[in-house]
Amino acid sequence: MCGHKAIEIAAVCVLLMVQGDLAGVTLTHLAIAGKTGVLGVSPILGVTFTRYTRLLTNRWISAALLGLCTFAADAVVHQSHYPGAFTEAALTALAAFVFSLVISYTPLGKRIDRLIPHDHLPMGHLRATHLS
Repeated sequence: MCGHKAIEIAAVCVLLMVQGDLAGVTLTHLAIAGKTGVLGVSPILGVTFTRYTRLLTNRWISAALLGLCTFAADAVVHQSHYPGAFTEAALTALAAFVFSLVISYTPLGKRIDRLIPHDHLPMGHLRATHLS
């Protein structure tokens, strides 16, 4: 479940690092984006081992958490390529939030969201999900 979130973060990060010039992507950019993706998804992965996993079934909460974690990861992993110390981290976080929401509405996103372990979900959610 968290693998696709790490890829979402990394994709947004690399795009902003090269300021949209995909021809300028290097292995260094990919490595930095990969570190940002893994670090950004780590807290979310941690949540999946708790009783709060059910919060991740809400696409808005999931996207907001992803954005928050992305901001922190991007700020820690590398300096901004834009004016301002945290400008790139903020842009990456906002883009990861939007990208996560968009993906959640696609058939692939819906299929991935169903991978959340159901043993942490309240019974009312299980009934509503399986009956609809």
